[in-house]
Parts: sequence; C-alpha cells; structure tokens
Amino acid sequence: MFNAKAFDVTDIVDLHGENALAVDIDPVDYPGSNLPPKKPVPGAKGEGHNGGDGEIGKNTTMLMSVGWDFTFPDGVRDRNTGIWQDVELYATGPVQIKNPYVQSKLPLPDTTTAKETISALLENSTNKEQKGVLAAEVKDLGIHIKKSVTLLPHEKRQIILDPSDYPTLNVQHPKLWWPINKGAQHLYSLTLSFVSANAAEKATTKKKVINKVISKCIDLNKTALSHQITTQFGIRNISTDRNTPDSSRRFLVNGVPVFIRGANWIPEAMCKQTEDRTYHELRYIHQAGFNLLRLWGGGIAESDQFYHLCDSLGIMVWSEFWITGNTRFPKDTSVYMHNLRSTIKRIRSHASVAYYVSANESTELPGAGRVIYSLDSATNYQRQSECCGVHDGSPYTYVNPMQYFDNTASKRGSRVDGFNPEYGAPCLPILSSLKEMMPAKDLWPINKKVWDYMDGGGFHKMTTDYDAAVKAFGQSDNLADYVKKAQLVGAMNYRSIMEVWDYNKFGFGDRFASGFLFWYINSPEPQVASRLYDWSLEPTAALYYTKNGLEPLHVQFDYLKNTVSVSNDYRKAFKGYEVICDVYDLNTKKISHQKRKVDIPADGVVNNLFKVDFPKDITPVHFIKLNLLDNTGKVVASSFYWRSTDAYKGPWTITGPATGGFEALNTLKRFNWKAQHALSQKMENL
Repeated sequence: MFNAKAFDVTDIVDLHGENALAVDIDPVDYPGSNLPPKKPVPGAKGEGHNGGDGEIGKNTTMLMSVGWDFTFPDGVRDRNTGIWQDVELYATGPVQIKNPYVQSKLPLPDTTTAKETISALLENSTNKEQKGVLAAEVKDLGIHIKKSVTLLPHEKRQIILDPSDYPTLNVQHPKLWWPINKGAQHLYSLTLSFVSANAAEKATTKKKVINKVISKCIDLNKTALSHQITTQFGIRNISTDRNTPDSSRRFLVNGVPVFIRGANWIPEAMCKQTEDRTYHELRYIHQAGFNLLRLWGGGIAESDQFYHLCDSLGIMVWSEFWITGNTRFPKDTSVYMHNLRSTIKRIRSHASVAYYVSANESTELPGAGRVIYSLDSATNYQRQSECCGVHDGSPYTYVNPMQYFDNTASKRGSRVDGFNPEYGAPCLPILSSLKEMMPAKDLWPINKKVWDYMDGGGFHKMTTDYDAAVKAFGQSDNLADYVKKAQLVGAMNYRSIMEVWDYNKFGFGDRFASGFLFWYINSPEPQVASRLYDWSLEPTAALYYTKNGLEPLHVQFDYLKNTVSVSNDYRKAFKGYEVICDVYDLNTKKISHQKRKVDIPADGVVNNLFKVDFPKDITPVHFIKLNLLDNTGKVVASSFYWRSTDAYKGPWTITGPATGGFEALNTLKRFNWKAQHALSQKMENL
C-alpha cells in the first residue's frame, strides 16, 4: 500500500492517439474479521475489538480498516482495496533523477555553520551508455555544483555530493528551521538537473571533445535536459535523549529542548483524503498550537503534500510503520521492507520529519531498524511506541476534568508525567454535522444504539458519562440546546488537558513532564465522539479552547488549587509583566479584583503566582477573567473561565467546580449587543 512504483511505458504509449490505463485490482490477501480472535494473537493485548481477529496484520496496509474503537466497530468493507494516491504520467530523457535527499549536520551547540550532503539516485532507462552532468543548485546558499557522470546501460547509481569534496556545501550562518513558537520555518530549495551529453552531441553540428560538451551542454540546447526535479529542505537538527529526572524521552531541536504538545493523526477511514481536506485539517491543527503529529501505526504513510504542509507550518512528524499490538506480523516480510524503504526515501528530506517508530504497542519486524538507519541516519528511531522513555497512554474516554488536575484521569496510575503518547478526550460535533450523520428520529431523543455505533461501539462514553456532564448544565428539551451545552463540556475538557500538561512542563509543576500526544485529533469518519473539528471539517469549541490553552504566552486557572499560573512556549524571557484577575458573579457584577507582577522565564512556567479570592456569598455559578499585560500595559494574553461552587467528591464522579452545578447558566440574561454597540457609538460621538 505504501510502495511507490514507476513503470516505463515508452514502448506502449501511442504518442499521436488516445491511450487507456486498465488496472487489475485485487483485495488484500488477509482481510481479517472484526470479530475477536478465536485464540490469542501472539504479542497482542486484545483490547476490546481493536484489530478484530488480528489477521489483517499479515498485510502491509492500513490496519484500522478491520475495526477499532475510534472508527466503525465492524470495520470498512473494502479493506483499502483500490487506488488511493495520485497516478501520474510524466516524461523524462534517458536518465532519471530519483530520491533526492539533503542531510544537514550542525556542530551543536554551534549553529552558525552547517554541512550539507546531497544525494540522489540516477537511473539510465536505455540500453545505451549515457554520459552527462548532474547539476545541483541551492540559490539562497550560493551552491552551484556540477558533476560528470557516465552510466552503463540500465545502470542505477547513487550519487553523493559531500562537503569534503564541494566546499560550498559548508554553509556559513544558515537560516534554521524551527517548530511552531520556537522560530521561523525557513526552507531552502534544491534543484537537481541531469543534462545528457549524448543529446547535446546530437544538437551540435561539430564534433567536440566530450569534456567540452559536458561543460557547456546546459546551454547548448533544451533537448539536452534529461530530467530536472526541485525539492525543499530545512537546515535543522532534531534529536531525542533521556537526560531527564525520570529517564523519559525528550525532544531537542537545534540543541534546544522542546516541550512536546502534540497529537495523534488518524487517517480518513475510506482512504479518500484530498489535498484540500489535508490543507484544512493541518491549518486547524496549526491554529490550535500543536507542534508534533504522530502518524499512528495502524494508519498510513501520509502524502507528500502532508509533509510539505508540516514543513511550512512548523509541525514535527513522528512516523510509525504499519504494525500494531492488536494484529499479527506481516506475512511477506520482503513486501513490508520494500514499503518501508520506499517510504523513508520519499519523506526523509522533509524538515518536519522528527522521529521513526516501527510499531504501535508491539515491536519492530526484525531488521527494520537497520533498514531505517541505513537510509536516514540523521533521524532518531525506536522499536515501538511504548518503550525507551515513552510510557503507555490513557485516558481515552470522557473523564471529569477535575481528574486532570488531581492526576487521577486513568485507572492505570499517574499519566501526567514523563512522555505520554496517548492522552485525550472527545467533543460532540456541532448541530449541522450531527444532522448529516443520521436520521432526525435517531438524533432526538438520543437513540443510544445508533449513537453508540457512531462512537466506536460506545467506547468514548458519549451516551453515558459525557451525557451526564452535559446534563450538569441543566436538562435540554431539544437537540440544539443539548449540543450547545455539549460544546461547553468539550471546551472545558480540552483546555484543562492542555493547561495541566503545561503546568508540569519540564518539572516546573508538581511532576516532571517532557511531552504528550493528544489522542486523537481528527475524525476518521462521521462520529459523535468528535475532536478539534468533526468529520465535516466544522470546528468544535474544542478547537478554540485548545488554541487558548496552547497559546505561546498563556495565563491559566487551576480548578483544584484555585491558583493562577503563567506559561511561556517562546525561547525568550519576559520581564515586568502583570497578571490581572477579575471575578464576576452570575449577574456579571465584578466582585473581586487581583493583580500581580511577574517575570516569565524563557520556555518556562510561573506556577501558583497567587490564589484567587472567592467571596463566601458568591453566586453558585460565576466567571473568571484573566489578562496578561506586557511591560507597556498592553494585553498579550487572556483567558475566560466559568466556575461553580459544586464540591468535588473525587474521581469518577460528575462533581466539582469544573463539572457540576452549572444549571444556573440557563438563567443568564442574553447580552444585548445592538444596545451596547449603540451606546459605544454615542460615547464616541460625545
């Protein structure tokens, strides 16, 4: 499924008439069943119906199509059968250029110089010897290199341009590529051209010595150009280590530790992802503020466009390679290795490529690590997703947000610590998207059977725990009102997750955390357990509250401690700033005003700056407005919270100031925007 192929059709194409392409399509060899295995799958955990009977793992394909708790519980019928990426017809001369690769080396901690190594595969497609010149050009760096090459009939040869042979590849003062919030995403363009001396000889009327032809052939005649390709690359170093108090995995970019605020990417279930859809999804993810995406092992090898967008948006990519702990190993290991080689060659030059992982909750196919390292020694690798300083995930379903603050959100034990690869919650889609999913009769009153089917078999507890949290805002007598309240539940969950992880960033809080990956960020098909946005690409409240929680400078409130903290994701410190906290009662009357000066460390957190004062006679529901002002008095960040006086009765309850007792919000008077605008205009005129 992930093995790009090219076929020479020169001899069979009719250059003057019509042509047709016929494709013989077979289904996967082992479609598998969504039913659980009759006997345990070796090495698989057997969680629920994930992976079905495990048989689909014998293929090299998108394993989730057999059924998972975040997609159709009974699987996708066609099991990925068909053409799912672009097919293109292109023309070249006798020599083709393939697999261009630029590897950068920075002598860290010094980043004022870089060594660039350029490589590419040249292929002679003819039964004649071919002579010519390979030209490499990076205009922005002043790199202009020409190398004479002779290829035997049908020869394939890897050409390497090394800085020891070509001094211009020793770059002075390069512009570096950084992930979001850490710096600019500077990209350079490399153009590789092969000019055939054979063709150039035919284009001239006089016989010339071959060396003279090679040196001039670029200017002789356009017919001499056999092939030309352009690719982008970034000069950066992305590494990982375990130099942390708890030996958890840590990511560094250009020698600088980066706190990972990432997410898991799940592919579109029917493999019908378009370029337009990919663009909009990644723009949402960038807007939210995530700095890394994990391509989960039961998914796919993403498109070139996906990586190009991540390069330009500053989103690092963790790529996993089609093995999971719920499915068997590939039957034909040579096919798997061909897919692995093809994928690494295709993606390795991208600035966003940050990490390779062989499997999700399993282990590597023997030899996979050696194959990866032989093709890309610059990118770090681990054999599976839960090892080597990365602990197992959870929570996955709806959880009372109070449990994020007291770190009881998973029955597996502490989760907000170290590096967590899967930590997340659902959010109900907006009204129009729900109406697209099912008949009106199943929408309201909620048809539990249908909603549970659209929730991976009820996995995310949308009709149970999430429903109970929605009802904490008061009973709804129609779907529109229910959906509005459900957005508040999702908003609270998402922002609380982001804020709790930021609170514990690099040990500034109660625990040490080096990063987390939200599980999961995008909907693979229409589902009631939506995410930042739903399958229809409509943003939910979760998008905007995640954006608030992950803003690079952020002032936040802790529902358990009642304290205010400030986080900073930039690489520079800020001094002389001020935090202002105003509390309003249900009638929007200001009842408390506090402020504190604060110096914010570079890439750090100032926790528990002060405790918020709440009067004893405060209304059962009230509001908190936090503003962060710079040293000129300008507001640079703000956050708004709703809070209740409901007592938190501990984990696995629908109680607490972030969860229960919000019924009074139904009595809140609607704000008259027109009257306010008219008053503002009147004041301006005065």
